[in-house]
Amino acid sequence: MATYLELLAEKRALDARIEALRAEAAQDALAAARAAIAEFGFTAEDLFGKPRQQKGQRRKRTNAQDSAAAPAADQANFDLFGDAAGH
Repeated sequence: MATYLELLAEKRALDARIEALRAEAAQDALAAARAAIAEFGFTAEDLFGKPRQQKGQRRKRTNAQDSAAAPAADQANFDLFGDAAGH
């Protein structure tokens, strides 16, 4: 049976091999993606969608939108204990 230190050495060797094969697979995937982009003329928007708005660029709500979204105070249900009659 292998010792702890021997297994650690094997693990390091396997990790190095895995990383090398991962890098090679990533390069192959990138080359395939670049070839498809060139062949079909994809744009960044095709691949990633439209860019999101930055937080500072969001549209502010108008007063009409605020009043329509929130119920009026007289229409709100404040009966927390189920006593609708108010007793």
